[in-house]
Amino acid sequence: MGLLGVQIFFCLSGFLITTNLINEEDARGSASLRSFYIRRCFRILPAALTFLAIAGLLGTLQFIEVDPTRWVHTLLFMANYSEAPRSYYVMHFWSLAVEEHFYFIWPLAFILLRQSSHRLVLVVATIAGVALWRAIAFKYQITYTDSALFWGRTDTNADSLLFGVALALLFADPEWRARIVKHLSGKWAPLLGFGLVVCALSVAMLRQAFDWKVNLFLIDVQFLLIVSAIIFTVVNPGGWMGRLLESPPFRWVGRLSYSLYLYQQLFLVEDEWLSSSLTVLQDFPINIVAAVACALLSLHLIEKPMIRIGHRLATAKGQPFAMDAARV
Repeated sequence: MGLLGVQIFFCLSGFLITTNLINEEDARGSASLRSFYIRRCFRILPAALTFLAIAGLLGTLQFIEVDPTRWVHTLLFMANYSEAPRSYYVMHFWSLAVEEHFYFIWPLAFILLRQSSHRLVLVVATIAGVALWRAIAFKYQITYTDSALFWGRTDTNADSLLFGVALALLFADPEWRARIVKHLSGKWAPLLGFGLVVCALSVAMLRQAFDWKVNLFLIDVQFLLIVSAIIFTVVNPGGWMGRLLESPPFRWVGRLSYSLYLYQQLFLVEDEWLSSSLTVLQDFPINIVAAVACALLSLHLIEKPMIRIGHRLATAKGQPFAMDAARV
């Protein structure tokens, strides 16, 4: 079910990033690409680079196994296209690479396309194009050198992010918002929310049982169910799902999630990659404690200070500016 968690993250990320861009545009007349990149760089890079420095040092000292070429490709956010020897300890950066590629492309397209209808047409067309390309590339083994590499690439995962983008664009439109609220609220809302979660889990678990055509079709059905569950919590913040996700334990994990994502890879290790130098730290339950401890240190010593600096710089340099073809 790990891949389902990543897909939920992608859908949620597309929704949140686009909603923030829309809110900035509504408040200031346009979204600032420079401010966006400043905030993202200070949010993502310091913690990620610190982890990679630690992983690289441990690899150099031969405490863990990290291929140098794989490490460089990971540093350049190309882990999900790298054919370098597999290294478990930096393998999780494939999903961060997908996210970074999305950050690089979508905000630029958002600013260049001034009308929401044009943005939505582009997003829907791209979703269809990605789904079609994924099916063709899978069927005819185009660029299919490795199964894990194929399923981790940005061009085969982009629609998960774009479903969230489409949801944000629709929800920002007053007419669509009214329709969404009408269909996702009311006395049947608790049952509907539960049904969405059950259906998403069922599709994730059962789609492998079908042939490849149905399997690939169900991937986008799964994304649709995920974004439906996401918007359900937005429309019903006081519902059971909203209350659960806003409970203190979930909020605490949410604040810790990025650093936890980074550091768990050192301690929650597949058997074949266990390190003889880190044996105790990779045994349950010490591995859980170690991952959380490193994540807390990263959160308070790196993430929070860098986020404050990023927001301060983005605010200082964040006067909206129009972009035209010549400037691009």
